[in-house]
Amino acid sequence: MFFQELRQFIKSILSWVYIFLICVGLFFFFPLPENSFSVRFFKIMRQGLLPPSIQLIATNPLTAFLAQIKISLLLAFIFTFPIFLYQIINYFSPGLYEKEKKTVFKILLPSTLLFIAGCFFAYFLLIPLTFKMLYSFAPVMDVLPLFSVDEFISWVIGLTAVSGVMFLLPIFMAILSYLRIISPDFWKKNWRYAILFFLVVSAIITPDGTGITMIILSVPLSLLYFIGWGASLRISPKTGSQFLNV
Repeated sequence: MFFQELRQFIKSILSWVYIFLICVGLFFFFPLPENSFSVRFFKIMRQGLLPPSIQLIATNPLTAFLAQIKISLLLAFIFTFPIFLYQIINYFSPGLYEKEKKTVFKILLPSTLLFIAGCFFAYFLLIPLTFKMLYSFAPVMDVLPLFSVDEFISWVIGLTAVSGVMFLLPIFMAILSYLRIISPDFWKKNWRYAILFFLVVSAIITPDGTGITMIILSVPLSLLYFIGWGASLRISPKTGSQFLNV
């Protein structure tokens, strides 16, 4: 059983490597960088996320190459996320009853959709608005707005990945209630603290000084919290089951 699960895990790693190499452009076979998906995606990112007045610069010879590697890592992670999630669920499934297995595997599709929704939310709304807000201060100070390629890619990857994971909040809440770790009443009683926590986290993730992007991120997280509470009511064990918390 162990070696079978190990083989499945290795297959997941290989699928990630294959997609990564495709995104990079298989440099060993296609020496021209413009053939890679990472370069094409970078051009789309630059056009869609940055204001037209912003000039990207490469601060050292490795910057452009490492930027393509980072983009390929992000794309490979997004495309293989359902595979890794399936392997994680499949790894823990032998210790569950048949009914529990069916319930746990049902979260695979919602988890994938929520993760992709979080990535799309960051890419199409949160990141462009953040850049627009931050660089709006440059003309006021009469300075030339520049942005290094490395910082640009790091910002996009960081906000996209974090937003995708944070959108999995309802899944985490439902699982904790299903495993009798946290009761649905706990989510109900502490929703005010949860919203305050979302505001603090959003303020840390979105470092613009206006607070607008902080609210934009905290609002969907608050809605997802209530969705998670409803899901925990639906999926949690029936009355009489013991939870770890009161």
